[in-house]
Order: sequence, then structure tokens, then C-alpha cells
Amino acid sequence: STNERLKTHKQSFHDGIRYPCDECDYLATQPGNLKSHKEFRHGNIRHSCDECNFVANHRSTLTKHKQRKHEGVRFPCDQCDHVALDSTNLRRHVQSKHEGVRFPCDQCDHVSKDTTNLRRHKRKKH
Repeated sequence: STNERLKTHKQSFHDGIRYPCDECDYLATQPGNLKSHKEFRHGNIRHSCDECNFVANHRSTLTKHKQRKHEGVRFPCDQCDHVALDSTNLRRHVQSKHEGVRFPCDQCDHVSKDTTNLRRHKRKKH
């Protein structure tokens, strides 16, 4: 119901209530997110590729694998010759190379082109 969603929103975003995973350090903001995390990261559900020995914990991961590895699905950039393997990587490419999106470190003056490099910087320098 609307009242339940409002209550969950208030608890998550205003009261800071978190739902910890009992198998790792993950903290969810909502019970449903914890359930999804546990199924995806710690669940025993396995989705096997029928074309190779790849096994995924989540059906969407298997679908993406099949598209990339067996169906040749690619995502070309409409501004240059770059071709990404998925829509997420294409979006990141466009943001970094064509839109100038940057990710500043909150502990020094370093600025990264993507979140992966920012995490690597923080791990090595801080």
C-alpha cells in the first residue's frame, strides 16, 4: 500500500534504518533489496548457458552473457568508432569521452574519468 511504501521510504532515507546481510558486509536500505542481494550473491540458484560452461546466479546475467558471447550483440557509439559490449558500458563511454563527466575524490584533488578508476585511486592512495 501507499502507506507501507511511505513508511519504508522514511525508515530507509530519513531514519537511516539498514538491513544487514548475514553473509557479508552488505547493508540494504530496504528488505526487498536485501532479499535480491542474497539471491544474487549468496543464493544456490544457478542458470547454465546451453552453449558453453558459463553459469550465472541470476537470469539477467545469463541473458547478457548469451547476448555478448553467442549472439554478437554490440552497442556502437553514435559519436565515434567505439563499440561497447553492453548498454551500461556505452553510457559510461559517452559520459566520459563525449560529455566530460568526471568523478572527484572526496579526500583529495584527484579526479577520475569513471567510478572504477576512482575506487582504484582511493584504495591505493587513501
